[in-house]
Amino acid sequence: MTCQGCKKGTAVVTANGGEGLMWWPVPGAGILDSQVNDGVASAYDEGMRSLAVGANRAAAVMFRSALHLFVKDKGSERAKGERHLKSALKHMKNDGDLHRSLWEWADHLNQLGNEGAHPEDYDDVTAEEATGLGKFVRHLIRHEYEMPAQLLRDQGLLQD
Repeated sequence: MTCQGCKKGTAVVTANGGEGLMWWPVPGAGILDSQVNDGVASAYDEGMRSLAVGANRAAAVMFRSALHLFVKDKGSERAKGERHLKSALKHMKNDGDLHRSLWEWADHLNQLGNEGAHPEDYDDVTAEEATGLGKFVRHLIRHEYEMPAQLLRDQGLLQD
């Protein structure tokens, strides 16, 4: 098949009724702006691939990793120096490096990522939760990397 968005080839495994069961490349993965931090992009893509095969715990862990790498890239020195992601996120919120509307989601992502990494201590991560985490990380990437890059391109200050 050909993707209607990017016009590139896409492999799709379908059910007898034609319903798409598995897509490759995974929708949403591998299409990030070149200005997105490589580690963040890699963790996000791996999370999306995990979602595609129903590995919800793995997806939650990778989305949490993307968030942690975002902190290491965009956080203040105080945030980067924190051992625990929850404390680093609080620093980013208080320092103004993470918009307050994103902080609650980031905190929730941190918790669900921990649940994915420690299934012996928590309930399973559901497909709905893992999908929501992927949407949040995609939103974070758009807000913190892609929109600023596009604004700079529109002003002629950034070229790829």
